[in-house]
Amino acid sequence: MKKTLTAFLLLISVTFSSRVTLSAEETVIKQQSPEVITQYNETDINKNSAENLQSPVEFREVWGYLMRGEEKVFKGDEPVTDVCYFSCGINSEGRININVTPPILPELNGRKRKIHMVIADLQNTSMMRFILNPEKDARALLVNDIIEVSKKFDGVQIDFEAISPDDAGNFLEFLKLIKAGLEPGKTLSVALPAKPRKVKDAYDYKAVSDIVDRVFIMAYDQHWSTSKPGPVASLSWGINVISYAITEIPAEKLIMGIPLYGRAWRDIKIVKKIHPKKKHAANVKKGKKCRTITTTKYVTKSRSVKTGNITKLISGKNSTKEYSPETGYKIKYSDSSKEILYCDDVNATIEKFIYYRKFVDSIGFWRLGMESPEMWKEIIIKYN
Repeated sequence: MKKTLTAFLLLISVTFSSRVTLSAEETVIKQQSPEVITQYNETDINKNSAENLQSPVEFREVWGYLMRGEEKVFKGDEPVTDVCYFSCGINSEGRININVTPPILPELNGRKRKIHMVIADLQNTSMMRFILNPEKDARALLVNDIIEVSKKFDGVQIDFEAISPDDAGNFLEFLKLIKAGLEPGKTLSVALPAKPRKVKDAYDYKAVSDIVDRVFIMAYDQHWSTSKPGPVASLSWGINVISYAITEIPAEKLIMGIPLYGRAWRDIKIVKKIHPKKKHAANVKKGKKCRTITTTKYVTKSRSVKTGNITKLISGKNSTKEYSPETGYKIKYSDSSKEILYCDDVNATIEKFIYYRKFVDSIGFWRLGMESPEMWKEIIIKYN
């Protein structure tokens, strides 16, 4: 018997006193309208978080992004069932390199890991409009390229992050063409941005999930490189994202993304001296120096930080540290940089495992090689 979404959200407040093991009945989520979603905040999380939360946590699928050229960071003992090989970019003609081949990876408990080729474009909105336009030959050529590449892999993932809302319909048609052309047994997945509620964009969770086999929600970049400082993925924000996502996407198709990185911000002082142009300098009386104008501005710079380095970071001097299950570590440096850093440790990541597992049995990571090896001890793969 299906449980309602409201019942599941009420379970969030229950303190766990034993290892989390959910039956198939408990992981089925009834589809409801967004209006019934409870919004969680930091107070809720800190109030309901238990220090004795038990792990490891059991998942059916664990996905992870592996960068091309970084194959050596994959040790082989990671409990990762599906590897997203990142990536094939799209050239100026709307084509991809069809000669890419999958990496050779060790098996997991005697089972072959599935490898998905990621077709990605992260910021070129005009290119997206061009290749999604049904009146352009580029669309059919790209679809054919993707289908050809898929023959070497277990599946393909589409990661188009700069589609205009006006091209939403064309995006859905594009996905349908790929799905129709894939060989039987190949998986089509799509990476979509995180959102805690329905918004007007090109990424309709329900419409996309009706077409594809898996939807990977990129539940990170709550705060990003050019935003004000803050957690990359606070726990309450992540719960609000998944609470909305399960009203639109079937639980068995939903993969909840988790970041293996944090971010640090600092203000950089830029001093620039402006000298008068020659034509103006010629008018200056002989013997007088040309006036130099000095301008000063502050620019916020940021950098990503591996969660695997958090132990070293918190041991540093000249800084103050705060910690909560909601935001992980917040470190303020008192040196000249005045840098502010937010980053999860393994415990904060485990909290995400446990809360997300109440809704879905698949998670994924951006990206492999940035984690603490200790994290993998907190995951068990559930085989059918």
